[in-house]
Amino acid sequence: MARELEEERRRIRAEEEAARLAAIAAREEEARRQRAREEETRKAREAQAAAEEAARRAAEQARKAKEEQEEAERQLERGTQPVVTPTADEVQAAKAKVQYKDGVIHFAVAGLAGSGKSSLINAFCGMNSRDLGAAPTGITETTLEIGRYPHPTCGDQFVWYDVPGSGTLKIPDWQYFNSQGLYVFDCIVVLFNNRFTMTDQAILANCRRFKIPTFIVRSKADQHIRNLMKDMGYDSDDDDAEGKRNELYRAACQQFIAETRQSVKQNLADANLPDQRVYIVSNKALLGIVKDKSPRKVIDELELLTDLYGEAHRGGKSPFRTPNTAATSARSSIHSSYDTPISPASCCMLMMIEYCGPRVSYKEGLFHFAVAGIAGSGKSSLINGLRGMRNKDAGAAATGAIETTLVMTRYPDANPDYPFVWYDIPGAGTLKIPEWQYFNIQGLYVFDCIILLFDNRFTMTDIAILNNSRRFKIPTYIVRSKADQHIRNIMKEMGYDSDESDEEGVERRNKLYKAARKHFIQETRKSVKNNLENANLPDQRVYIISNDTMQAIVKEKTPKKTIDELDLLSDLFNEAHVRRGAQLAQAAANAAGADSGSRH
Repeated sequence: MARELEEERRRIRAEEEAARLAAIAAREEEARRQRAREEETRKAREAQAAAEEAARRAAEQARKAKEEQEEAERQLERGTQPVVTPTADEVQAAKAKVQYKDGVIHFAVAGLAGSGKSSLINAFCGMNSRDLGAAPTGITETTLEIGRYPHPTCGDQFVWYDVPGSGTLKIPDWQYFNSQGLYVFDCIVVLFNNRFTMTDQAILANCRRFKIPTFIVRSKADQHIRNLMKDMGYDSDDDDAEGKRNELYRAACQQFIAETRQSVKQNLADANLPDQRVYIVSNKALLGIVKDKSPRKVIDELELLTDLYGEAHRGGKSPFRTPNTAATSARSSIHSSYDTPISPASCCMLMMIEYCGPRVSYKEGLFHFAVAGIAGSGKSSLINGLRGMRNKDAGAAATGAIETTLVMTRYPDANPDYPFVWYDIPGAGTLKIPEWQYFNIQGLYVFDCIILLFDNRFTMTDIAILNNSRRFKIPTYIVRSKADQHIRNIMKEMGYDSDESDEEGVERRNKLYKAARKHFIQETRKSVKNNLENANLPDQRVYIISNDTMQAIVKEKTPKKTIDELDLLSDLFNEAHVRRGAQLAQAAANAAGADSGSRH
């Protein structure tokens, strides 16, 4: 009986344990299921959130795409090309297409079909359209692919590209800049004929983005002027009206230039582009200059040549041209050749020197001094002083509070026994003479010596003149004028009173003069020295002068207060005699060589 009771108790305990374990298992299963339900709920919420975010992003992208599409459509309606940055592969493909070479300057001539691009390139290269190797020209669009034309005499430095004209079925306007790969060129000439178009504006805008120098050129000036003359009543069959023809030509030329400049200025303003010069040219005149002739009717042809090749020397900053190789190497090649006996080095500059000689009435046997500097520095007064003349004397260089020198003026020395000619050069820094064009546009590279005159400060224009003069091996003299005025101003700052006339006042004035003179000389020399160092130019003397003192010395008087006037005169004329002696020696050697050759 006891055994049965014990077994019953064990059975009950086993059932209770089994029930307990079953309850635990049930609770654990319920907990697992609860966790699974919660995980599913969490995943569902996350999926919903992800779907909502994806939908939001898709909607935002759709909105932006629609806005971009609408903006692109608006741009196309306005004729504006969308801004598209070329890929690295596109840049390389464009360079390969034009046979881009490091160490060469690549000029592209672009514009509407029929604007005369091929004819302009032929003129730049000194070729007629019928010459072998010339760019093909015609009434219809003859340029279907980019044409590459190395310069005939400077092919290792300059290459011209004839770019297919925009505005035809072959070249859609809005694709023009990128489709032609214009972003790889070192300089772009934007050529137009009858009107300045949206395509021209788009090219200029893209060139600004890619930091490519541009030159706006209006071609066929002779044709346009002739048409205006006909409108004014010109009859080419009237053989007895030469005077009337010349009068009509001047009037038509003036009208054409004024209207063209105003039109381009207005178009640039309307396109929110900065103002820049338009060069008005005739291909015939340009060709004449390049071929060392002296055409009678010129407008901007010479300036275009000088500025183009000046830009080639400086180089551009486009991110798609190889740094320190393309434009830089070409400039290095050009600059290195300035160390050779031929100056200037670039063969393309030689033709401009040949042309500028007649422009300044250059004569062998004379020494040609140019006085250059910013407007208001006292160039005309200095020339008068160097010639022993007062500003009011008959034949003196014109002076005034405003810029009175508008064109280069030639002044032979007052003493006919002296082989010197002085040139009063229009001042830089005015609307008439842009600073960056000053050296080339004035043709300073043809002079035997350049006097660089400054008054209140040593400027970037002065540095540019010195740099260019070094490249062309032209002697320069840095001169600070109006010394008497500057010293007097310093004396006033030191307490000088001009009303003090007694003996004590005279003694005080003399002391102040000596102190002010010393201060002015030291500060001027220090300023010029620092400016030359900062510009990486070698140190050279600055001559500090007063024009009144200079004039007195030239007239063989003995002024009491001098600084560097006598030294300047002595050094200038010594330089003239040395160089003239070298020229005579070279001429004698050439004559001897010719004579020797004739005997053989």
